[in-house]
Amino acid sequence: MTRVLLISHEPQADSGMIGQILHDEGIDVDAHFVLENPEAPNTNFPDPTQYDAVMVFGSFCNAYDENSRVWVSPEVALIREIVDQDIPYLGVCFGGQLLAEALGGSVEPAPAGSDEIGLVTFPGENLPIPQGPWFTWHEDRTVVPPDAEVLASNDQAVQLFKYQRAVGTQFHPEAHVDLVAQWTRIGADHIPARTSEQEILGDLTANADELRANCRKLVDWFLDDIAVVSR
Repeated sequence: MTRVLLISHEPQADSGMIGQILHDEGIDVDAHFVLENPEAPNTNFPDPTQYDAVMVFGSFCNAYDENSRVWVSPEVALIREIVDQDIPYLGVCFGGQLLAEALGGSVEPAPAGSDEIGLVTFPGENLPIPQGPWFTWHEDRTVVPPDAEVLASNDQAVQLFKYQRAVGTQFHPEAHVDLVAQWTRIGADHIPARTSEQEILGDLTANADELRANCRKLVDWFLDDIAVVSR
C-alpha cells in the first residue's frame, strides 16, 4: 500500500482537502504536527525513507523569523535529506517556501501590494495543473533557486515550481471553507482592507466544487507523474 507522510505545523493548518483525497484513494497516511504544542515544537520527524512521498503544509509563521528557526532549521534539513534521497515531496505554501530554502533559495516578505489572499488564477500554456481558481493566503514569497524549474507564476509570486521529484506551491490547494474559516478567525488582523472575511469565505463556498476538482487534479499529477506511485 502507498504510504504518505503529512507534515503540518499548527493543527488549524492541516492537510485539508489533500488529506481527504488521499483517504478516499485508500492511501495510508501518517500525520505529524510540528506545533501542536508551540512551547515544545516536535522536530522528531518520522523516517522519510519509510514513505512513498512526503507532503508539507502551511503555517501562520514566517520562515525567516528568528523565533521560528528553532524548528524551521531542522525541518529544512529534513527536506534537504528528502530531496537528496529522491523521495517525492510536495510543499504547500510554507512547505514550498521551505523547499526553496532547502534547495539554496530563500523566503522574503512580499513587496507592498504583492501579498495575496483569496482566489487566484495564473497564466500559462501546457501547465500540468489547472490555471485556477486556487485559494491563496501569503504575505511572504519564494525566491526560487536557479536550478529549479518554474512551472507557473503571476505578477505577485512564483506559484508552482519543481526540482527533480520535489514540487512547491505558493497557493493552498488543500483549502476548503471550514479550514479557511479558522484562518480568518486566527489571522483577522492580516486580512487587508481590499477584502473581508465574508468575501473570502463566500468566494470559497461559491467555487467549492471547482476548487475540489482542481485539488484532485493536482494530487493526481503529483502521485502519477512526480511520485509515480501505484494506486
